[in-house]
This record gives sequence, C-alpha cells and structure tokens, in this order.
Amino acid sequence: MSKLLNISEFIAFFVGASANLTANKERINALNVFPVPDGDTGTNMGLTMSSAVKELPAQTDIPKAAERLAHGALLGARGNSGVILSQILRGFAQGLEGCQQVAAVDFARAMQKGVELAYKSVMRPVEGTILTVARKMAEAADEAVAVNAEMDLENLLELMLAQGHQALANTPNQLPVLKQAGVVDSGASGLVAIFEGGLRALRGEEFELPLQVEAKADFTKQQAAGTQNLVNHYCTEFFIHGQGIDVEAYRRHLQGMGESQVIVGNATVVKTHIHTADPGAVLSYALQFGSLHDLKIDNMKDQHRETLLSEAEKEQVAVPPAQSVQPAEEATAETAAEAPTELAQAMNGAAEAVAEVFEELEPVELPLCGVVAVSSGSGLDQIFTEMGVNTLVSGGQSMNPSAEDILQAVNNTPAQQVVVLPNNSNIVMAANQASQLADKPVVVVPSKFITQGIAAMMNFDPEISAAENAETMQQAAVLVHSGQITYAVRDSQFDGQEIHEGDILGLLEGKIAVVEASVLETLLKLLPQMFDDDTSLITLLYGEGVTEEEAEAAAQELAEKFPDYEIEVQLGGQAVYHYLLAVE
Repeated sequence: MSKLLNISEFIAFFVGASANLTANKERINALNVFPVPDGDTGTNMGLTMSSAVKELPAQTDIPKAAERLAHGALLGARGNSGVILSQILRGFAQGLEGCQQVAAVDFARAMQKGVELAYKSVMRPVEGTILTVARKMAEAADEAVAVNAEMDLENLLELMLAQGHQALANTPNQLPVLKQAGVVDSGASGLVAIFEGGLRALRGEEFELPLQVEAKADFTKQQAAGTQNLVNHYCTEFFIHGQGIDVEAYRRHLQGMGESQVIVGNATVVKTHIHTADPGAVLSYALQFGSLHDLKIDNMKDQHRETLLSEAEKEQVAVPPAQSVQPAEEATAETAAEAPTELAQAMNGAAEAVAEVFEELEPVELPLCGVVAVSSGSGLDQIFTEMGVNTLVSGGQSMNPSAEDILQAVNNTPAQQVVVLPNNSNIVMAANQASQLADKPVVVVPSKFITQGIAAMMNFDPEISAAENAETMQQAAVLVHSGQITYAVRDSQFDGQEIHEGDILGLLEGKIAVVEASVLETLLKLLPQMFDDDTSLITLLYGEGVTEEEAEAAAQELAEKFPDYEIEVQLGGQAVYHYLLAVE
C-alpha cells in the first residue's frame, strides 16, 4: 500500500468497508441490548453504507467521490446508527475537499471532521456508543500524524483500528445497560467493521458476502418473458382533490380498468397508482370525484426496453427513453416520429386524453399543511388515512425507512408545508435529516410510538402552518401513555429480571416493565402501571398474529378487571407486537 490513496484505492476502501459491514450485519444485529425482535443496527448501517457507495465506481476524482459518498449516505440513512454514520461520512467528505490524493494527514483531518459533525447531529450525545469509538479513532489518528506526518496510510489505519477495538471493548464500562446485557455497543461494532473491511480491501484481501447476486442475464430473460404481452402498459399516477369522495366505490370501479392498483386516501384527497391500457378512461372517471393534480403517465414498454437493451443494442435500435406524458400541445412531432408506430399512436392517444383533462382543470391552491406518517400494518394505515394523513411511509420496528423514503413522501405530499410523524424512536433522526433536504417547509413531531402519532393526529389542522401544527400535535402526543406487548427472542437478564426466549414482555414507554408467560397475563399487569388520575380510555391495537376474536376476548377480560374505563379495540395489523396500547 502506498503512502497516498488514489481514486481507485479510495473507492476500494469504501466498497470493501460496505462489503464487510454487510457480511457482519447479523452479528451486529445480535448485539441488541433488549431481548425483543427489533435488533436491526447492522441492517440499518449496512443499507446506509450500500447507499453511500452505489455511485462510487463511476467517479474519477476523490473530492467528487467523497461528495457522492456523503450524499448517498445522507439519503440512505436508516435508524439512529445509520444517521450518525451518514454524518461521519458527510464530515469526512468535507475534510477531503481539494484532495486529489489522500495522505495519512488528510485521512486524519477528514476523520476528525466527521466526528465533529456526528456529535453535532445528536441532541444529547451518549458516551459508550458509536460516537465514542469514532472519536477515539479520530484522536488516535491525530496523535499519530502529529508525530509523523509522512507515515504510511496502512500504519495509520492499523493504529485507528487498534484504538477502535479498545474503545469498543470499553463500551460496557460506559453504559451499564450494555454490561448488564453482556454485549458491546452494536453501532460502534458496525463502525469497526467498516474500517476493518476498508483496510482489508486496500491490502487486496478477498472476503465473500453471505449472499451472492445472480447474473443479470438470467434476470432479464425472466423479465422479457413476462413482459412480451404487456397489455396494461401505462403506469398512471395522480391525486384527486375533492369533497365527500367515496374511496371504496372509486377503488371498486378501477379494479376493472387495470392492474397493480394502489389507491389510498380519504374523503378529500385520494392518491391513485394503476397500470392500465387506457389512461384517458381512468382520468375521465377520476374527474367525477374532483380535480386532478401531480399527473404522471409512463409507458412501461419503453421502460422495459431501457432495462433490457445493452449499450450496444441501444446504438442499433432507436428507442426513446421512458418519459412522463405531457399535454398534447407540448408534445413534438419529432418525438412521435422517433417512436415505433404502435407505441407512438398509443402515446399520442394518451396525450390527447390528458390534454382534454387539462382543459377541464381549474387551478386549485394546495392545502397549507399536510402530514407524512410512518406506519406498519393495514389497520394502522387505515386509521392514519381516515384521520387525514396524506402520505404513508411503510416502516417501523425492525424495518426503518431511509431518509430518502421519508423525503420522497414529503415531496409527494400535496401541501405547501408538511408535518412528519416518525412514530418510532429509531426513525426520528432519519425524519429530521429528510426535513433538512426537502424542498418545502417541514417540521418533525418526534413521536416515538404509533400511539403517540395517532394522538397527535387528533390535533392536526390543514389550514394552519406546519410549525403551529407541530406544537399542538406534540402536546397531544406526550399526553398518551404508550405500551407494547411483544415476545423475547433470547434468554437474558434485564433490570434484575430473568427473561427466557418466548416469554411475553410488556413494555411501558419502550422499557421492559412486565415479564409473563401469556399475553393476557402481561396485559393485566402492564395496564395498571399506565393509569393515572385522568385515565378514562384504553385502546388496544391488535397485531397481525392476533385474531379479532382473541382481541375481543382480551377486551372483555379487561372490561371485567377495569370496569371504570372505556375499552376500544381496533385492528393495527402490525408485526412484532401482539398489541399496541394507548391509555388516555
């Protein structure tokens, strides 16, 4: 290894870092402190790193590569550990501005900058985490180059890794919860895996990922076979704004007009996605319910050709790229002439239909404020939609959405400003990151539980600003007491309690409060801990593993045990948790 990293070595370092992190993600996941099925630190960091490096192979100079690395990490950041990692990489990129080659002193400076930004990204930094290990590694690098500014980069990385391992081993002494669980910090372990992979790549060592990607040729053959007779080849998307929209009637009618329908909304706003052979008919029907907005129609035959053709084939066959259909007056004769006759005629027909729709449209001012909410379950989706949430992001415990997922939802929300409800403590930081990247004003209400998000929606008003909404929604969120019923995934000891794999756990505000053998016993012991002098309502949201009959039977048992309180049962459909509880 040379003293200076060139662009090829720079790319190799981070691609190797990503590969080693992915290879070790399950080991990192297993370091989860709590014995509940939510260990996802390794997965979150792995996906964040994969997003960071996806554009690296195409880069030809280090500053641009570092910039793309940081940008990919910012968008792909998942979970608190992924967001902190993205900030380390963002600062790292800033520290390499103007470097066409990276010496040890440059690497040390970049690492220090990364640590500074990472600490600033956390409101209350906690030692004994990824932050501590990153700082210790940066300090080791600074001390080393201060003594020998000309040292080999390999020696620098070895020193940093040695310090990283030492700091990682010390994390249980800094965080009692780690010592009690008998593990080191998972995020810090992920950071060490990143540097180990990078160093191994620079040394030319080979290591395999646990999963192998199949050859692209096999995939494209399967796709080609399935798309030769594609009938509903216009991917059509739009929003309807109206009053008193019967969403179910609208959904039923569209079932006969195409396939792959995704129709969500409420009485005033409905989003439609459908693959159809006749987008004009779909749009004409939709106009009966209100005005249309954010219209997009893509020809999937063109998209498939773009996917299947090699670069050589593209030079031989003139196929226009997939594009959104614009009103007919904006389409050019030259574009139509370049397309195959059949497709050109179809596209022109669709364009004419769209043009007729545009003539009927009247400018409608978007609502002042909309809501994006993270949700995980069919019942929860319906609850949020009926309460006025504009855009849902699929995710929750053990499947955290990325900052890019949340950003896309924000940008697709038909409102001038947006409130985001992350509804999970491990999604709040990604939501904050997305809010800083959005092209409209966004305020995050830091809801840590789904039940807080539901309570917050009770105070939402689309006619006031996001900042005003966030204030009143936050006040409502903190008033609800939140509980969860789940199960233990391994034997452990926590807060003096013996926990065995399969035990039912009752969590109060995210902390283990009850350990019992059955769901009902856990419910009966957890709920009294959630009561206060103002308690009047108990809400049970039952998960995907619980039947309606079981939920009603549990509610009946609770009604007999706690006769002074009203009990409401609703389908949540969430994974991981048997029940989500709200006490108000």
